[in-house]
Amino acid sequence: MLCIFDLDGTLYRSASSFLPTMHRIYDAFGVPRASDEEILAQVGETYTTFIEWLMPQGFPGDIEELGGRITEIELASIRDHGQLFAGVDTGLRRLRDRGIAIALCTNGDRRYAEFVLNTHGILPLFDEIQTNDDDRRVKTEMVAALLEQFQARQAVVIGDRYHDMEAGLANGCTTVGAAYGYARPGELKAATYVIKAFSDLLGIVDALASTHA
Repeated sequence: MLCIFDLDGTLYRSASSFLPTMHRIYDAFGVPRASDEEILAQVGETYTTFIEWLMPQGFPGDIEELGGRITEIELASIRDHGQLFAGVDTGLRRLRDRGIAIALCTNGDRRYAEFVLNTHGILPLFDEIQTNDDDRRVKTEMVAALLEQFQARQAVVIGDRYHDMEAGLANGCTTVGAAYGYARPGELKAATYVIKAFSDLLGIVDALASTHA
């Protein structure tokens, strides 16, 4: 079996570092803050979608400078404040102990993804990482690439946003919606299963494995 995980809102409690980062960015540029709810709605979106949301709020026109400032502050915030969701470290290790392959599929770039995973000591648990470095890929393509690589008889996509569910379903995977993440109401309605805590995933994986033994 192959388990394909989203990062932000599924493994990583993005609010722990993203909110402090964006608060500093708004204040540094003298732009009135969007609400925390509006900021967190951007978690898991592509960089282009995020910037297209951010720029009309009154930020200067130099997108590269703004992006560089955000990255600089965010990496420091991840190091100082970042948190995984409860049970992620233990849960991933238990999946590995069961002989299950683990992959990551994120709209973030590789530097961000590896920094988050390495900061929290779980990077070595992943067999493969698919990232969106040029901001031109969609998760459906990334999941397809992972399925081609692993040739797994059974695959499960776990995420908290609509594009995770779409990517899993388009590739014939079982989908698990992480309701503890940052999904808006109704985003996870297409999920095969919905979990309220990461630890709930293990029972689902065990049941799926037993039916395909």
